[in-house]
Amino acid sequence: EILTLKEVFQIASNDHDAAITRYGRLSKRRENEKIKAEVTEDVYTSRKKQHQTMMHYFCALNTLQYKKKIAVLEPLLGYMQAQISFFKMGSENLTEQLEEFLTNIGTSVQNVRREMECEVENMQQTIEDLEVASDPLYLPDPDTTKFPVHRNLTRKAGYLNARNKTGLVSSSWERQFYFTQGGNLMSQARGDVAGGLVMDIDNCSVMAVDCEDRRYCFQITSFDGKKSSILQAESKKDYEEWICTINNISKQIYLSENPE
Repeated sequence: EILTLKEVFQIASNDHDAAITRYGRLSKRRENEKIKAEVTEDVYTSRKKQHQTMMHYFCALNTLQYKKKIAVLEPLLGYMQAQISFFKMGSENLTEQLEEFLTNIGTSVQNVRREMECEVENMQQTIEDLEVASDPLYLPDPDTTKFPVHRNLTRKAGYLNARNKTGLVSSSWERQFYFTQGGNLMSQARGDVAGGLVMDIDNCSVMAVDCEDRRYCFQITSFDGKKSSILQAESKKDYEEWICTINNISKQIYLSENPE
């Protein structure tokens, strides 16, 4: 069951990545409402499926931990009870001690089982509550009137598409996890154990740019102008928050005691 859930979660994650890639390619100048609605629905569906499979996968892992606690005790308990029943001719005193010992083990096993059943029930309820609460978050471009833009951030993390030049006029886009760390912008590819430095963003400049007819693109340029990166956010909210956050870090607001 665990391996099956793991495979399903991996498939759901791959489907989500593919949907996000298609969403990132939506045209900025030639918007087609039908195509946009189809791609948005695809992202919503794949993101919801990924979230649901993730929660069920983690729930199964937690249940497995409880089963491990009783996996050895239950067979041992059954074996010893069978031995006592078969060899009833043993010492009365020893039998009483063993029966008390087995009773204690049996009580412990039952307590663990009840705790496991209670925990599984709580996890199922938590999953249902999270699914309801998370429903608006599955959309790739949430309404900023319901999810306002935070403009005073000095730290931010999330997935961005990075533009990489592959030739004089050609380029490719790669989705990676980006995060700020002090005055540095870091990135981490899937499977990496740690992030790597992208750029020192102290005193840098950041601005919105038009790039390859993609939406929500911005460019960061280092303070000496020798290094720049073009990144694409998934939503208008993320796009504005990244620009504001990098501007705040560039002004070194993060060094003050109360950045807000």
